Amino acid sequence: MSADLDMTGTWKWTKTQGDTVQFLADQGYSWLTRKLVGGLMKSAYEKTEVITMDEKSYKCEEKGAPRNPQHTQTIDLTIGSGEAKEFVYGANKKASVSVKWSERKDRLIFTTSNEDYPKIFFRYVNADGLLVEEMHVLDKKSGKPMTGSLIQFFKKQ
Repeated sequence: MSADLDMTGTWKWTKTQGDTVQFLADQGYSWLTRKLVGGLMKSAYEKTEVITMDEKSYKCEEKGAPRNPQHTQTIDLTIGSGEAKEFVYGANKKASVSVKWSERKDRLIFTTSNEDYPKIFFRYVNADGLLVEEMHVLDKKSGKPMTGSLIQFFKKQ
């Protein structure tokens, strides 16, 4: 594991940024839904993640979610295996997720499948010591990240 990347610990959500309106547009949501929900996506909520990881494994136990403070789930993945595991997001939607290292091993790259609009998200620790999750919808034709973004920040407890 890169000495620069240590996500092991307990992390508490602090804020959400990004172009959330475009992130919703990239998923085909109507103009009205984008305007209403785009701002709500940045509103405060309680979420804590307990992460344990090493070179080959990543485990995240999360508690809390927007509109559901009682939500809990554990995602246990083998890094670089290509194996996808089911998880719940949003309004009880299900998808599968797999994870691999970035080329420099300074971040983890997660990709989703089994959903209408697959996503890619990057997790890393920034210069301020915050855990950052940057999510984008994948273009269905090119497979590249689209311009909308949902960026969440977590502070180590």
